[in-house]
Amino acid sequence: MFFTLSGFLISWPFWKRKASHAGSLIPPGYGWRRFWKIYPPLALSVLLLTPCFILWLGDAPLFLRTAIQWLTGLAFVVPVSGKFNPVMWSLVVEIHFYLVLPLLFLLTKPLPARTTLCVISLFLLVVPVSIQTLTGLAPTFAPEISDPFCTGLSCFCLGVGVAGIDALKLWSKRWSKIGDAGWFVLLFGLVGMAWRQLNPPAQADILTYLFHWSFTLGTACLLCYAAAPENPRARWLCAPWLRWCGVISYEWYLFHQPMIGWARELLGPAGGNIFKYSLISGLPLVAGVTFSALVYRKFSLPILKYGRAKNRRPA
Repeated sequence: MFFTLSGFLISWPFWKRKASHAGSLIPPGYGWRRFWKIYPPLALSVLLLTPCFILWLGDAPLFLRTAIQWLTGLAFVVPVSGKFNPVMWSLVVEIHFYLVLPLLFLLTKPLPARTTLCVISLFLLVVPVSIQTLTGLAPTFAPEISDPFCTGLSCFCLGVGVAGIDALKLWSKRWSKIGDAGWFVLLFGLVGMAWRQLNPPAQADILTYLFHWSFTLGTACLLCYAAAPENPRARWLCAPWLRWCGVISYEWYLFHQPMIGWARELLGPAGGNIFKYSLISGLPLVAGVTFSALVYRKFSLPILKYGRAKNRRPA
C-alpha cells in the first residue's frame, strides 16, 4: 500500500513537468528534498537504537557495523543485517525507487507523454517481476536486508501510472467510482492473507500472489478518488487526523517495531488474556505515536524548514 501511494506522490511532479513540456523533467531540488526528509530522522534512529539493541541483544560488533552501514549509505547498496530494525528493508526499496524514477524520465524524454506513461508503468511492473521469476531473487528483511537488482519496484507501478493519468488529465470525475471498488479489493486481500497465515501452503502459489497484489490494486483504486476530490469518501480520507498520521508516519515507521519487540519482551505472552494483550499492543502504539510526534516536531520539522529555505535560495 505504501509503495503504491509513494509511487503516486513522488512521480506526480515529474508527470506535471512532462505534461507542461518543461525543459527539465526533474523537479528543482528533488534530490535535496528527499535527503532532508529521509536522512536526518534515519541517522537519529540509528544513533538512538544502536545502544538499545546492544543492551537488549548483545553482539556489539554486529550492531556497530550495521549502524555504520546505515549512516554511510552502504545499506542501500550492499546487504546488511536484518537484526537491526528489519522494517527498514522497505526504506532500501524506497530509496532505489527515488534513484530509478528520474533516470526513467530522462531516458524517455523524447517520447510523447502518453507513450512515456505506458513505458514507465510497464517497465516498473515487468522488469522487477521478470527478474524475480527468472532468478528467484526478491527483497528480503531476514537474515539480511537486501533489494537485489531493484526487484522491489513492481509495487510502485500502479501508483506511478495513476499519477500520470491524473497529471495528464486523462480521466473524468466518473473514475472516482473505481475508488469505491478499492475498499472491496483491499478487504479481499486482507481476508485472503489472514486465511493464508492460518493455512500456509508448502510454497507460494497463485493465490498468495493474488492476495498480495490485491493491496497494490486496491490502493491504486482508492487513488482514483483524485479524479473527484469532492467525493465524500475522498474527503473522509483527507480527515485532519489521518493527515496528521501521515505527517509523522516516517518517524513512526523508524521507531515502531523496536518498541513492539521490547513490549513483548517486557510483558511476556498474553496467554489468552485480552487485557494483557491490549496492554502489549496498546503500550507500544501510544509510546510510538507520542515519541514520533515529538521527534517530528522538535527534530525533523526544523530540518525540513531549513532544507526548504535552502532550496528556495537563488543559485
